[in-house]
Amino acid sequence: MQGPVLYAFGAGLASALFALAATLGTPGAIIFAYLTQLPLFAIGLGHSAGLLAISGAVAAAVLTLVENGLFAVVFLAVNALPAYWLAHLSLLNRPRPDGSADWYPPGMLVTWLTGMAVAGLVTAYLAFGGSEGGLPGTVERFLRAGLAMMVGGPEAQIERAVGAVAPLFPAVVLVSWMVMVVVNGALAQGALVRFGHNRRPTPRVSDIELPRWALVPVAAGLALAILGGGVPAHFGSNLSLVLCLPFFFVGLAVVHAYARRRPLRWVILVGAYAAIMVFGWPAAALVVLGFVEQWAGIRRRLGEPPAAEKE
Repeated sequence: MQGPVLYAFGAGLASALFALAATLGTPGAIIFAYLTQLPLFAIGLGHSAGLLAISGAVAAAVLTLVENGLFAVVFLAVNALPAYWLAHLSLLNRPRPDGSADWYPPGMLVTWLTGMAVAGLVTAYLAFGGSEGGLPGTVERFLRAGLAMMVGGPEAQIERAVGAVAPLFPAVVLVSWMVMVVVNGALAQGALVRFGHNRRPTPRVSDIELPRWALVPVAAGLALAILGGGVPAHFGSNLSLVLCLPFFFVGLAVVHAYARRRPLRWVILVGAYAAIMVFGWPAAALVVLGFVEQWAGIRRRLGEPPAAEKE
């Protein structure tokens, strides 16, 4: 068996082991579960999406044997298929007149990732549409049962917690998944660059640009959340939150573009990321900055050329 195929089998086995860590339920194991896509991205970005498909099939077979077929199907839908498509897109390129390669833009990768999350959200609403209360009612019952089992406490306290968490719970799950995908892809690319096995240069955060129409679905989701009622309003609220994440990355792109032209570049970037992790609210500020950038083009005012014009 050739070396790359052996690597693909190994990546599939590692990914399956990481996925199985979620069944252990311990905090340390959950950390490994978050890295389920890391071996897949490593084989996909370092070799090819075709080998990533082999890794996904190996992992699904292992999960079917160890757990069950449903676990494997969820793994394929949540981890393997998104990683396959994003790795495939990431390696697309076309030659420039000077002989260099024009790689698939990072902003379109973010757009595709967001589209996957929106598709998952729509699927969830359709799948639970026939249950009592639809997806909102299902989420409330799930959270109520989970909180009662894990923390207990007075029923009124549980109901208050459910009322606070349930309205945006689907979006929070999907946003967490999107962040997980980005982190795993970035870690895999970073490791490949470190050992000289990357096939494409690492995309610069400052190059992230969304399509011009990206604000339209956000406005539609907000309108549905405000003007709708019941399940439609619930869907609009969650859709809006999911659609805000790409603008968070655009806001980060503005910060990176600003920092690159300053002597204390790394101080600015480390401070920005530390503020996001420690306080949380700067993430919302970056979403707003992303909206402004999409409308006003702050990076152009900073003298930053469009990503398509950069070498």
